[in-house]
Amino acid sequence: MKFQKLFLSAVLLTSTATILTVAPTANAATNDSKPVAVVENKANFTKEGYIMRILNDRDASPIYVGKANYNKLVKNVTPAKGAKTISPKKVQKVKFRIEKVLNVKGRGAGAPVYLVASKDKKYSTWTTQAFLQYYYLNSKSMQGVTKPLKRIANRLNTSLKKANNKRDFSAAMKAAKKLRGSQRDFVLRSLNQLKKDGSMNVEGKNLLLFGL
Repeated sequence: MKFQKLFLSAVLLTSTATILTVAPTANAATNDSKPVAVVENKANFTKEGYIMRILNDRDASPIYVGKANYNKLVKNVTPAKGAKTISPKKVQKVKFRIEKVLNVKGRGAGAPVYLVASKDKKYSTWTTQAFLQYYYLNSKSMQGVTKPLKRIANRLNTSLKKANNKRDFSAAMKAAKKLRGSQRDFVLRSLNQLKKDGSMNVEGKNLLLFGL
């Protein structure tokens, strides 16, 4: 599979090694399977639309500029050498959508890697959950939701069965019901997914929790 080769070569690149490295597991010595890169079209993420921000972090991947580079990223985790890029700092007001997800299976598992792009495809990059965030997460209207969620996230045990986590989750849900429009729909849908999962320790499944 072409993308498997592209993935394995990409992990050797200094600029993307921290994002795309496959971490070994405890039983790697007894597992003969090789890492396999699987590209998925995540309709459940894509249909949420352009609601993500790439965090301004010094370790974040560069943002590629131009639709031509986006078209290359669809087929390859890195465009041609010398492709035009800008820093995440310059796109803090730009909304991104998740286009594709690359998962690694076999002999360890790195974090899923997401292809994100702006609406006009002017800006795009492959990145991980750690460098993505719901665009309105830190807005004033979301404070009632984010504060209790952050309290849960900062605890060693994030199970919603624990009394303190259950209390904070209820507070977040109550605040979410006061939101309006598509923001209300998205946040409530995300919180219901969190309730179904029963814990915040579910990587890559809930956009509201990205970058939290």
